[in-house]
Amino acid sequence: MRKWLRFLGPLAIIAIAAFLLRDKMPFLAGGYQEVLEANNFGLFLALISTLASMVAMAEVMRQLLQAGRSKISIWKTLELTFVANSWSSTFPGGAAISTVYQYQTMRKWNVSVMVSSWFIIVSGVLSTLWLVGLGLVAVMFLGASFSIWPLLGTAAVMLGIASLVYLATTHPKTTSKIICTEVRAFNKLLRRDPDRWIPEIRTHIRQLNSVYLPWRRFVVVAALSLLNWLLEIISLWLCIWAVTEQLPGLERVGENPSFLGVVLAFVTSKIVGTAQITPAGLGPVEAAMTASLVAVGMTASSAFGAVFVYRILTFALMTILGWIIYLISVARGGLKAGRTT
Repeated sequence: MRKWLRFLGPLAIIAIAAFLLRDKMPFLAGGYQEVLEANNFGLFLALISTLASMVAMAEVMRQLLQAGRSKISIWKTLELTFVANSWSSTFPGGAAISTVYQYQTMRKWNVSVMVSSWFIIVSGVLSTLWLVGLGLVAVMFLGASFSIWPLLGTAAVMLGIASLVYLATTHPKTTSKIICTEVRAFNKLLRRDPDRWIPEIRTHIRQLNSVYLPWRRFVVVAALSLLNWLLEIISLWLCIWAVTEQLPGLERVGENPSFLGVVLAFVTSKIVGTAQITPAGLGPVEAAMTASLVAVGMTASSAFGAVFVYRILTFALMTILGWIIYLISVARGGLKAGRTT
């Protein structure tokens, strides 16, 4: 009974989500004609770029887990990347559900609590830092009227956190002393036992000794994290080409935006999508991306068509693939469990 619930549960959840999103169907129908008229070769290249971005993300996971001395194959991390993406993009607030799923899966792989948490923090910080950096480049060189101070502040914070995480990883003894000192001061302020939580903290931080992240691997991980975003941007770039038959270049030409304009539209939509009021920001993300592309030169119809086919590839198709992989992996696990009983 439990195996059936485990297998059919996600299908029931997906059916409920589809029912709640039934009012979004006119948006899908409205872009149908744009899909039919799009350049199939351009869409194929965009699909390849999207899949490559998922591979880059999976390799970030593999490299960081290897730094924690957990040798996990690229196929396992790729499977987890697709499934976690589907959890994130299917439900409102799905990013939190996705993070929990990633953590639980890594624990099943016998990855320690510290290394699992460390991976989630480092990968998240690097991803956010690069997104902010891309936004800064687009704003500064595109000459858009946009306040860059919030972005600069966010970039400084992310860079500081990334540096602290790297230093904490490479200097666990110093990290333990600093954290224990702060915890003791906090306990004294609350008039509690000064050593409350200290043994647990030392136990977890001691596990950082199992993490070895030399600067060369850190650079590789950072480059892969950036590549993940660049490949997604290239996918949008190619979708614009598929719809308009014009490939955005270094400068805006008439109704054809520049590549930096495409970057700015991408970053803007990602910022809007972080709220995840709807699954994967469905609705607000399309509106923000379309409006941004219009602002950098595209016509409304072309921008809408490009955004539609882009979201079909990066949202709908990747989510479907992730759920298929999830159901296959659950079914495989259920069959194995059945053989052992």
